[in-house]
Amino acid sequence: MSLKRKPTDTEIETLAATIRPLWRSGDVVRPWLRQHRDMLLALVHGEWSWAAIGAALSKAGITYRTGAPWTAKALRSEFSRAQMPLKGYRRRLGRSEDAASAPPPVEAPVTIGAGVVPPAAVPAAPIMAPLPPVPGPSAAPVSNPPRFGSLNHLRCRVRLNAQRSSVTAA
Repeated sequence: MSLKRKPTDTEIETLAATIRPLWRSGDVVRPWLRQHRDMLLALVHGEWSWAAIGAALSKAGITYRTGAPWTAKALRSEFSRAQMPLKGYRRRLGRSEDAASAPPPVEAPVTIGAGVVPPAAVPAAPIMAPLPPVPGPSAAPVSNPPRFGSLNHLRCRVRLNAQRSSVTAA
């Protein structure tokens, strides 16, 4: 990496004046860095160093709540973190880690002159017939299906059956 010349205070103040209108009170730093990524990269690839951009950001009032001025290392680190994908981004879009296995999105028709060119036809998913029922040992319905439960449940069932039989006998 080549060394960059140190900008003068007036140049830093000019850059701060350019950046200041882009910042609104209450903005969050990382999303702001993510939103202005291209501008910051153009400055760094040009004649500005991270330290000079950090000084301009500090003069413009673009800092964390602590108000500590930006250092080159801190700005470079925050800029890198701001470029990382957001944690829930893939889940919100319903995508998995393996985006290559997903089918390509359906394209909208393209208008060329007066005519409309339809998108390429996407084959429909094959329709599968329902599976036949599996033959069991007997097709007769069971009158009293077995019930599984706790021991208390069984005791209640025995008492209930005893009450029923005593009521029907009387």
